[in-house]
Amino acid sequence: MTQEIIIGVAGLTASGKTTIAELLEEKAGAQRIKYSDLLALMAKERNLNHTDKATLQNLFLRGRDAQGEDFLSKEMEKRVALMTGNLIIIEGNRRLTDVETLKRIATGRNAALKLLFIEAPIEIRFARYNERLIRNGETPITAEAFATLEANGAESELPQVRALFEKEGTI
Repeated sequence: MTQEIIIGVAGLTASGKTTIAELLEEKAGAQRIKYSDLLALMAKERNLNHTDKATLQNLFLRGRDAQGEDFLSKEMEKRVALMTGNLIIIEGNRRLTDVETLKRIATGRNAALKLLFIEAPIEIRFARYNERLIRNGETPITAEAFATLEANGAESELPQVRALFEKEGTI
């Protein structure tokens, strides 16, 4: 029997997380789930713009303030428990509690845990982000607006997550 593998993917906005996850999904038959998809569902339930990153970030911050730091990680853990397969990708880990959740999920499933932190220069990420907006029929944003998104409190632990992934995983 092949050992199950959980892959946690993290990185800054538009660094290539989804591209890597989709390739693993397509080429290796992985199942994947994204933190941003959980937030998008919550936004839809509240009749908020489910494609706007700032809306999702602020929804996360409000949920964290009301329900605790790990409210979204707990929801992720519930959903991953329903998944089957030998390769599961959990995309968009942005908080230290997300990393603890990855470890708990892997341990509970007796699975190997791999951590991938994806990086790209800011100029490339900014261009990719605007390409995504245009593809979705939305208006591109300025470099200043992109910097504001990156400075949002929902992104504040990414440097610590990166350091942890560097120590325990792959950059």
